[in-house]
Amino acid sequence: MIALFSDINPMMLWLIAGALLILFEIILPGVYLFWIGIAALMVGGVLSVIDLSIILQILLFAIFALLAVIVGVKTYKGKEIKSSALNQTRGSEFIGRNITLQEAVINQQGRVALGDSTWAIEGEDLPAGSQIRITAVKGNTLLYEVIHRA
Repeated sequence: MIALFSDINPMMLWLIAGALLILFEIILPGVYLFWIGIAALMVGGVLSVIDLSIILQILLFAIFALLAVIVGVKTYKGKEIKSSALNQTRGSEFIGRNITLQEAVINQQGRVALGDSTWAIEGEDLPAGSQIRITAVKGNTLLYEVIHRA
């Protein structure tokens, strides 16, 4: 097995490893393999320019991996990734959205336009122009909390 890899250029090994890690990222959940794969590709790129010992290659990979993961964390920090469990309920994509009512809510029932359809809403009676935040979905009805009463 070692003889198989001894004839391959180290640059090609790093490029293959990077490509495989990125491929595994597509198959497996998460995002860390992508950034580690990017680090391996970067080491392969450096080796295309200069020749390094295996120790320096591993050190360079560790540095690139750390930097790539930091970039990845900063890229995704603060971005909410909605879970598939939450999205199994129709309308759950609207949870957390702030809306200004175009029509009054009367007898705790009203309607709002979201996306390309209108949704029934249920909650406190409010005049048009009030601001609400969608908090939950009950069947085909959105529930809300009042942000600002008009």
